[in-house]
Amino acid sequence: MVLMSELSLEEWEALKRLLHGDPVRQIDGQTVQRLTDIGALQKKRDRIELSCAAMRLLTERMARISRARKHGDQTWCH
Repeated sequence: MVLMSELSLEEWEALKRLLHGDPVRQIDGQTVQRLTDIGALQKKRDRIELSCAAMRLLTERMARISRARKHGDQTWCH
């Protein structure tokens, strides 16, 4: 399982870029290796792609961020 606490800001940004379709070759090789080591990326045939655990983490985290932004935009009356 990939945990948010295991990721640096650079690694998080790399995962988001990969989720949005950027090719792996545009990501720093050291970052790709680290993400592979922690299970965020997996090798399939002749390519590297996001693991299911990484996709789940990205989806959950981005949903939380979206909800927090929506909540922060609301004005509350007391």
